[in-house]
Amino acid sequence: MARLKEDKFRKDYESKQVSAGRFCSALVRQIKELASQNNISLAVPIESRVKSWSSISAKIERSKVKLKDILGVNDLVGIRLILLFKRDLDICRKLIEDNLEIIEQEDTASRLDESQFGYQSYHYVIKLPEEWLSIPIFRDFTEYKAEIQIRTMAQHIWAVTSHALQYKQEASVPSTLRRSIYRVSALLETVDLEFERVLGEREHYIKELKPETQDEILNVDILREILDSHLPIENRVLEEEYSELIQNLSNCGIEKSSELISLIKEKTKIALERDAKVVAGIKRGGDTTYKYTKGDKDGRIKKGVFYTHVGLVRGMLDDKFGRLSWMDEKSRKSR
Repeated sequence: MARLKEDKFRKDYESKQVSAGRFCSALVRQIKELASQNNISLAVPIESRVKSWSSISAKIERSKVKLKDILGVNDLVGIRLILLFKRDLDICRKLIEDNLEIIEQEDTASRLDESQFGYQSYHYVIKLPEEWLSIPIFRDFTEYKAEIQIRTMAQHIWAVTSHALQYKQEASVPSTLRRSIYRVSALLETVDLEFERVLGEREHYIKELKPETQDEILNVDILREILDSHLPIENRVLEEEYSELIQNLSNCGIEKSSELISLIKEKTKIALERDAKVVAGIKRGGDTTYKYTKGDKDGRIKKGVFYTHVGLVRGMLDDKFGRLSWMDEKSRKSR
């Protein structure tokens, strides 16, 4: 860029950098909520950033793109969703397409023919829809855009590795290494397919579960089914500690579905009364015991709930077997 033009763009960037960061954070919060509401399994927390000036300057110089101002940079704000399962790709794409204004979109796999390997990801350039702009936290972001990338964890492993090796395309790979690279690419695609197979088998298993009539040893799927059936769904969170709760129950001698159902039927009323009491205390501002609820980022207190499903059951174990009875001896001593 010519010096005067570069100075102008840099000043424009610096004047909008803070607001771009606010736009990025607000958008991430909304996407996170949409993902949670639709039970999308994220492999890692949503990644986001405001592009640095050095990256913007280099990109403009390299691409010779003509821009009026810094908001013309499509990826000034970048957001990446890395999903555990391939089946969530279509759900996630539909959420983006239904809730945001799409300016551009691309499936990078469409660049490849059947015999090629390469970078796979869905890319969107978006703006906020009119209805979002009427909300106070978004009203200043009319002209802002963001690039959103969606990929699976297996695709992300390939993207990061190929970037580090600079083997993004077949022509970049030394001929002596191509067979090995093809094998790695195929293995990563197989990972996605095998996870899909496992999910299908798991769904069939859950569909056949009848914990009320079949007394079985607890596992995470039986546990989830029982808790969802007997406790208010509003208390559940996306990432419940089911595996840890199974150990907690075992520490109290509860290992079968009938034993857990019996505990829940006996203690649910007390557990929900305790939950309501904690919510009321926090709303009054007099209960400072639960410090991590400050700000109520997930809106649980507004919904009238505090304890998760796992938290409710641990409270039931406290009532029936004694305070912290569900912990092992080492954990109790460390408290």
